[in-house]
Amino acid sequence: MTPLDQEKLSMLGSEGFCLPVDLLTPEEAAEILREVRRYESLAIRVGGVLGHHWTFPKSHLVAGWADRLVHDSRVLAVAEQVLGPDLLVWATSLFLRKAGSPGELAWHQDAPYYGWDGFEGSAVRMWIALTDTHRGNGTMRYAPRTHGSGLMPHSYRGSGVSALMRGEEVDFNVDDETTVDVTLTAGQCSLHLPTTIHSSGPNVSRSDRVCFAIDFIRPGVRPLGGPDSALLVRGSDTAGHYELEPRLAEEFGTAALKAFARATRIRHGRMVTVMRAGRDSGARAV
Repeated sequence: MTPLDQEKLSMLGSEGFCLPVDLLTPEEAAEILREVRRYESLAIRVGGVLGHHWTFPKSHLVAGWADRLVHDSRVLAVAEQVLGPDLLVWATSLFLRKAGSPGELAWHQDAPYYGWDGFEGSAVRMWIALTDTHRGNGTMRYAPRTHGSGLMPHSYRGSGVSALMRGEEVDFNVDDETTVDVTLTAGQCSLHLPTTIHSSGPNVSRSDRVCFAIDFIRPGVRPLGGPDSALLVRGSDTAGHYELEPRLAEEFGTAALKAFARATRIRHGRMVTVMRAGRDSGARAV
C-alpha cells in the first residue's frame, strides 16, 4: 500500500496541500514528544548556538529523535512519492504553541524567505503532528489554491510588538470562508507547497500544540545569496548546489555540535542576505 493515494497526490497539486496523511502511530508520536521535551530542556540549559536555534533549522544534526524521523522509511516514502528518488532535507523545524499562548502567525508563504531558484515542483514541507492539532490549540490553516501564482509581496501590517510577532503578511485577500484547518491526530501529517498561503492562530486550549516540520527538496533547487547545506537522505545529489551535511553519529557529541553550529551559521548568513536583497528591491517578499 502506498503512503499517499492518488486522491491525496491530486489534492496536493490542485489545492497546494493535502491532509491528513497517516504516518506514525500515536504511541510513536507520544514517545517522540517526550524526547522533544528532553531536547528542549537540554538546549535551553546548554545555551549558545544550540540554545538560540534549537527549534530551527538543523535539529536533525544533533538530536537522535530528529535524525530518526528524517530517515524513517515511512517519511521518505511519502516524500519520494511527491518529489522522486533523490531527496535532500533542507531544514527541520519545531513548532510549539504553548497552552494559552496568544501568539499567531499572519497569512504568508514560506518560499520568499528561503531564497530558492527552481523550487517549483521540487520542494514540499511535511508537518508532523506530535500532539493532536485543531483550531482551539492554534493549528495551521491553509488558503486553498493559492500556490499557483508564484511568490507574492509580503509586508508588516500595523505597528508595535504585536505586528512584529505576527510576522509579515502576504499581499493577498484570503477568503476566510474557504480556509482549511489542519486538524490532525498525533502521528498524522499534512503536506504543503512553498507558495501555499497559510497561517496559525492562538492556542486557547490547556495543552501545548507541538509539530515537527521537514522541508524536502530535490537536489536541483539552487540556493540564492550564498552557500548553503543540506542532508542527503535518499538517492544521489548530482547537482552539487549544497554542502552535504554529515549524518548524526553521536547525539549531542562534539562532532554533532560542530556540524550543527556550522550548518546553522551558513543558513542564517544566507537568509540574512536574501532578506536584505528583498528589502532593497522593494518587493518586501522576505
